[in-house]
Amino acid sequence: MIKTGIQSFDDAVGGIDLRKTYLISGNKESGKEDFSYRLVASALRDKNAVIYVTTGKTVNDVIASFQSRQLNISQYMGNSFKIIDAYSRSISPQSTDNSYTKMLNGPLDLTGISVALSAMNAEMSKEGVPVLNVIDSISVLMLYNNPTTIYRFLQFVCGRSKMAGISSVFLIDDEMHSPEVNETIKSIMDSVIMLRLENGKRSFKVLGNSKEVLDWKDI
Repeated sequence: MIKTGIQSFDDAVGGIDLRKTYLISGNKESGKEDFSYRLVASALRDKNAVIYVTTGKTVNDVIASFQSRQLNISQYMGNSFKIIDAYSRSISPQSTDNSYTKMLNGPLDLTGISVALSAMNAEMSKEGVPVLNVIDSISVLMLYNNPTTIYRFLQFVCGRSKMAGISSVFLIDDEMHSPEVNETIKSIMDSVIMLRLENGKRSFKVLGNSKEVLDWKDI
């Protein structure tokens, strides 16, 4: 079990199960990104390895997002924390790899994402620690690829990660997609973490998990 660092969630659910795939679903105000950043920081503190795939932000923007939340990840970068950047080269073609970042050609490069993810998963799994993949986000990928292509990509990535014993978390902005698309993507995952902001309070519920939270609970 990988703790999220969000006490109300960890108390109710326990955290993120190993070898499971999770969809974090909500709109822009729901706190999806904050949830994922705190999950990453908590996983690293607990000596897990994390691979973060960014499809709509540069690697520098991702690091700044951690820093703005006072989440210190610098000591892990290049060791137990690595980033796959599938965005920067779409706006800055000269972007190059570094010790903690693998640069891809953009959100259209689904093959590149899956290959880089598999390679990093294999490398980090050799250390004998739990590995967590965070993919932010499905919604950006769907701006560049048709839904059927994304479904196949998700099935492949989820299948490969589960076979390797790796936990995976995918973010989606559910308001950007039709109910049919949302439901199809949910069906690919083991569990769905739904987040929302209502009356100034953020809350969650969890479906398809060993410990379901069927009523909205405050974060």
